[in-house]
Amino acid sequence: MVEIEIAGYKIIGTLLEEFVGATMNPKDLYSRKILSLLPEQYKTEIDSAYLKIQSVVDFVSGMTDVFALDLYRKIKGISLPGVV
Repeated sequence: MVEIEIAGYKIIGTLLEEFVGATMNPKDLYSRKILSLLPEQYKTEIDSAYLKIQSVVDFVSGMTDVFALDLYRKIKGISLPGVV
């Protein structure tokens, strides 16, 4: 379905935008919150933009469809944990 493909582009694009933006500006409060969602194995202390972006791409590309959709909804405020 075309609608699912379009949604997939939006979800992946948003996740990449949010996490790459956070890694490039890690001192910002919002960025720190986003980076707290990044598993330890994808965090790097090396001051290389390339390696930071590569780490985010590795994280996002390894997500299942369901996990990516769930994380997208949480980041965008569409679905809040613990709120019914």
